[in-house]
Amino acid sequence: MSRAGHTWAVWAARTHRWWPYLLMGAVALIAAADAEARVGGGQRYSRPSGGGSSGGGYSGGGGEADILFLLIHLIIEVPIIGIPLTVLFIGFIIARAVWGRSSGRVVHRTSTQAGSGVHAGSRSRRFRRPPRTQGLDALRKIDDGFSLPVFLDFAILVHRRSLEAMGSKRWEPMAPFLTDEARAELAAHHEGVQRVDAVVIGGVRLSRVHRRGADMHAEVIFEDTRKETLADGREREVLVHERWVFRRAASATSLPPAEMMALSCPSCGSAIEVDELGACASCGTPITKGQLQWQVAQVEVGHRARATAPEVGFVAGGDEDSVHYPTVQDPHLQAEVRRLLARHPDLSIQGFSQRVSLVYHRLQSAWSDATWELARPYVTDAQFQSLRYWMDRYKKHGMANRLVDVELERVTVVKVDTDAWYESITVRIWGSMKDYVEEVSTGKVVGGNQRKARRFSEYWTFLRAGGTDGTTKGDTDACPSCGAPLDQVSAAGICGYCDSKITSGRYDWVLTRIEQPEAYGG
Repeated sequence: MSRAGHTWAVWAARTHRWWPYLLMGAVALIAAADAEARVGGGQRYSRPSGGGSSGGGYSGGGGEADILFLLIHLIIEVPIIGIPLTVLFIGFIIARAVWGRSSGRVVHRTSTQAGSGVHAGSRSRRFRRPPRTQGLDALRKIDDGFSLPVFLDFAILVHRRSLEAMGSKRWEPMAPFLTDEARAELAAHHEGVQRVDAVVIGGVRLSRVHRRGADMHAEVIFEDTRKETLADGREREVLVHERWVFRRAASATSLPPAEMMALSCPSCGSAIEVDELGACASCGTPITKGQLQWQVAQVEVGHRARATAPEVGFVAGGDEDSVHYPTVQDPHLQAEVRRLLARHPDLSIQGFSQRVSLVYHRLQSAWSDATWELARPYVTDAQFQSLRYWMDRYKKHGMANRLVDVELERVTVVKVDTDAWYESITVRIWGSMKDYVEEVSTGKVVGGNQRKARRFSEYWTFLRAGGTDGTTKGDTDACPSCGAPLDQVSAAGICGYCDSKITSGRYDWVLTRIEQPEAYGG
């Protein structure tokens, strides 16, 4: 052995007790290199590679300066740890730069679905517009009744009912909507779990649609938190990222929204009861192989972690990078706007912008005051659930995300879309606010910036049921059905005065989706 090799061996032997700490330190450094505080705090809700939801990834960059300071300190004080860690860190930075260029990965702060305030501004290292959902246009061509909002609501319902069935063991009602293989995969992913409940969707998106043989396959990415009760009675709250593959016969067509969401026999509408051959007991139609309705064929878990308290951090005011990103505008926007106004002569873009402003300010107020139920009249069922998830997490850990001096600076229409059941308008908004997190019991500010406003930009999508007059009450803060105050709206979105469901888009435009500029695909 050479002298240098002998010296290295002696050094390694003498310092062997440090290696476990060295490895842990390397892991911590790598994790820290991929984390930074978000505007107004919130929790780090990391998604697995290849996964994600509409509206964004999770925090990246910004912590390297602190890490370098720590490494310099370690090199001076404890060189046997500092030098190897520095080498590892430099190697990680180089590898991340190389792999980042090849993969096109974008790291940025989360959108509203992932936490800090209703605007939850974002910062990206570099802008890359993600592709639109692959295969969606082709599906619409062969099934003109397909509606993306309806399908996603259906997917969320099947997801929740399937998880609940693991505890109740009542699988028969799910037979048309969940294959035996998918049920076995669910069980395998929840080994030792007695019951799953309190499922709250943090994000959901349709990532891909493609044909395989005689079937169409639709891949849906879920991000949710759920409470699991173990066989010994212990409970745990976990954060789960999953990919569920839905399949349906390529020759099948979409059911009307009410029938699709009923989770009944897709042929006759009866309660689910099937014979040994998988046929409906009422009408005799085979319904358990995706002949008429989407069913889950595969479940993959990309990431599971214990749900922890929201993370907070201090950030400066000023502009988010999102403010300066170029606007993504649909190339057919002007033609679609003309068609929309031709269908609804009484609808004006100015009146619609007033509706956007009303919803924007009501949501920010409800979020800041931790009274999210007051936002119920203005958002769809799925969006209310998604945002309530983060509100509940703040409350659980005794924190609140305060938003002060809220301003809406500009609203620009970027897309108009119409399907068989809904019309939607997507706008890009620019706004600002002082955004910080405080401990409710003490009033102590633990994150964000209480003094300087932060400017940001986002894409908000509003929908309205097709077949209506398309007009809007604009900035009128009253039930769009009966005109009564909005102080008696249930969690289901039903007005307590007229019993109308006012969050379905039947009476006025409601918010269905919020996306960040670096996540918006047009």
